[in-house]
Amino acid sequence: MPPPAHRRVGILGGGISGVALASQLGDDVDVLEKRSRIGGLCGTISENGFTFDAAGPHIMFSKNKDVLNLMVSVLGDNVHQRRRENKIFFKGRLVKYPFENDLAALAPEDNFECILGYLKNPRANDTPANLAEWSYKTFGAGISEKYFIPYNRKIWNHDPEKIGLEFVSRIPKPPLEDVLKSSIGIPTEGYLHQLNFYYPIEGGFEAMVRAFAERAKGRIETGWEVASVRFADEHWHVMSKGAEERLYDELVSTLPIHDLLAIWEEAPQEARTAAGRLRYNSLINVVIGCNVDPGYPYTAVYVPDSEILFHRLSFPKAFSEHCVPPGYSSIMAEITANEGDGIWELSDEEIVRRVVDDLEKIGFVEPSSIVYRRAVRFKYGYPVYDLDYRKNVTLMRDAVERTGMHLLGRFAQFDYINSDVCVERALALAPRLYQ
Repeated sequence: MPPPAHRRVGILGGGISGVALASQLGDDVDVLEKRSRIGGLCGTISENGFTFDAAGPHIMFSKNKDVLNLMVSVLGDNVHQRRRENKIFFKGRLVKYPFENDLAALAPEDNFECILGYLKNPRANDTPANLAEWSYKTFGAGISEKYFIPYNRKIWNHDPEKIGLEFVSRIPKPPLEDVLKSSIGIPTEGYLHQLNFYYPIEGGFEAMVRAFAERAKGRIETGWEVASVRFADEHWHVMSKGAEERLYDELVSTLPIHDLLAIWEEAPQEARTAAGRLRYNSLINVVIGCNVDPGYPYTAVYVPDSEILFHRLSFPKAFSEHCVPPGYSSIMAEITANEGDGIWELSDEEIVRRVVDDLEKIGFVEPSSIVYRRAVRFKYGYPVYDLDYRKNVTLMRDAVERTGMHLLGRFAQFDYINSDVCVERALALAPRLYQ
């Protein structure tokens, strides 16, 4: 038997993190992806003329302009800029997102209760210990109880009183003037750094991953499922399901940490214990194609109503006209679920049927127009920032780092990061692999 192949760097996983990293390295690199195509959570479904981001909509925006410019530049001519048009479906009304920037769109009583709670807030000087308390402190009772807390309970599938404060740094606090203006109908904008975004013209967001792949000098291999990982004789030994062995000087895992630990027999016990306490949500994305075009201009619609199965809708044609056949339209409906909650256990057919019923009920789809439907499942959708998240994620990362293994990406590092931060961290890691 010939000796195992030996290369400088091995990268486990061919999502945006692994492929972006490979694009910054030399030719002595392998990217090993178990699926038949690269992309991961940034993958694309292209069928019957419809294009969907498989794990829900992705867009290109970033506070890091260097990273954003890189992401745009790698796409070459296959990119354009669009304006975000997000709404919240609240009691049959479409309210501009974020909620506190369009209070005048509410019924007068709801508007009054929201602005009164914001201005006369007995919790304004509290020190919050969880997401619910932060919401009451920041928005007051009206906005918190009508929108923010119900929506976050739905998307996280977890009690907001048991969610920590890690996530709130991503939520700008609205200026008093903007909330007052919104209450009396003066237009305002929130989250300005996301107001405009970039998106591939063709190919969905996976086109971004493929564009980085074209810049990679090493090998990107699909259909290569890792069976085991171990460190011995100063090398990382990676074995495939087909019993092929590879040796690497440096090993980077973008695999979900729970999956990595399942194939890494000698992983530190401290990492196993901490990872076992890290909570995550799974995701079901129902994609629907229709043979009519109602002309919806929205990029996304958030749905806090607990009686509706999905928490967010998105409309691929708003991202690119090439996502649907001419004269057609499409919708994606995202559902947060967990194994054992009764939703995850439903069949794909039952999930799709419930989504279609809910879409018809709130007036977004006429079932007779549907020509394509499918449910797509992701075991790992969102890391959950529970009250013990910071302690456990730090213990896990530190234990893994001491072995020399490198973690990169949303579920490897167990951090709710978007694609721009995945790229940013890939750029930071690349030079360390040649030291």
